[in-house]
Amino acid sequence: MGVPLALAFLYALGTVVILPSPQELVLAAVAKAPAWAVILAAVCGRALGAYLLFLAGDRLKRWPRVARWRKKEAKVLRWAVRLEKWVNRFGAPALFLCLLIPGFPDTAVSYVLALFNRRPWAFALAFALASAVRLSLAYLGIYYVLDRA
Repeated sequence: MGVPLALAFLYALGTVVILPSPQELVLAAVAKAPAWAVILAAVCGRALGAYLLFLAGDRLKRWPRVARWRKKEAKVLRWAVRLEKWVNRFGAPALFLCLLIPGFPDTAVSYVLALFNRRPWAFALAFALASAVRLSLAYLGIYYVLDRA
């Protein structure tokens, strides 16, 4: 039971940081471990991945080279200012709602929000809660369909 949970944790972490794939694929581990444990492992992986992504984005935007590039390119600056205003206005609730879209690979959204967000715990919590809801609903839907067959 430990290996499927570890793989679920790592896959969920990877979907935040690098893998542009839907997080529902982690539910394949339900065949080897209890559903609640798989979902809990995935939620923890996504929360940790979101926090690490936030830290990486925070470090990246402080690099002098990135700061110079943002100031030098007018289009990039306008785009960055708009995104930053949007993220700071709607923040974690907007992230939560974006992450609830089923089957949606949310890696790009997480990168944009990690770069412009100012609250790492709200960012990680939004990821965790949205993942818990989304995976639970997906599991219940799969369970319902298999039960009816």
